[in-house]
Amino acid sequence: MRHNLRFSQCHRYSSTDQAVTVPVVLMSGDKKIGLTASIDTGASHCMFERAYGEGLEIDLEQGDRIAFHTANSRFEAFGHEIILSVLGVEFVSTVYFFADPEIDKNVLGRNGWLDRVQLGIVDYEQ
Repeated sequence: MRHNLRFSQCHRYSSTDQAVTVPVVLMSGDKKIGLTASIDTGASHCMFERAYGEGLEIDLEQGDRIAFHTANSRFEAFGHEIILSVLGVEFVSTVYFFADPEIDKNVLGRNGWLDRVQLGIVDYEQ
């Protein structure tokens, strides 16, 4: 069986990065912040640095507080509904902002992003 896939967007990422990264825009009200996030198929949700939520002037502690557990850590984050734009594809999504301001990671996970897109990665071509 042969498949022919077509995609509306093509993005090249750096082969020197340890992750596959894409440009992201977070929007809430009239606030807009651009950043780079890693695609993480193992992450259950989209997670962003606390500073980005604060930059959008979101009252983070009023969001849905959840404790996340990984193989070697536990952390808390606050969920908020925002507009998420990745490579020009835009939709409303619930994302989480880390409670700890020291965590400097931004990931696009399964719920809120991967469950809404079709994605093909040709890693040897970046």
